[in-house]
Amino acid sequence: MKKNLIKKLALASYSDSNLDVEKANTIAKKLKKEELKVYIKNLKILEAKKTVTVTLPNEESLRDIKNQFIRIYPDKKILVEIDPTLITGIKVVDYDNEYELSLKSFLEGSISTTND
Repeated sequence: MKKNLIKKLALASYSDSNLDVEKANTIAKKLKKEELKVYIKNLKILEAKKTVTVTLPNEESLRDIKNQFIRIYPDKKILVEIDPTLITGIKVVDYDNEYELSLKSFLEGSISTTND
């Protein structure tokens, strides 16, 4: 089976922007091993495109921040993670775009600039 057809099958696995597990399982059972690998890869890419990951240093104002991102990205799932190493700030990953506004990234940028 051609990769384009498998990509269409991955798209068909969604109903109303959500993965339909029953459809996905039915399709997966009918694919050969190599086709299944391509199908899963395409599902992962589609999920990544539909998800925005927001990383915060702590759980303070978690609800407010999540609500703001729901307004900014209304058609995407908002996944919130806690990473205490951020110190302060926020990190946002929207598919292949990554934005980090934190004290840690500022300090690391300052250190690398002074060493050059």
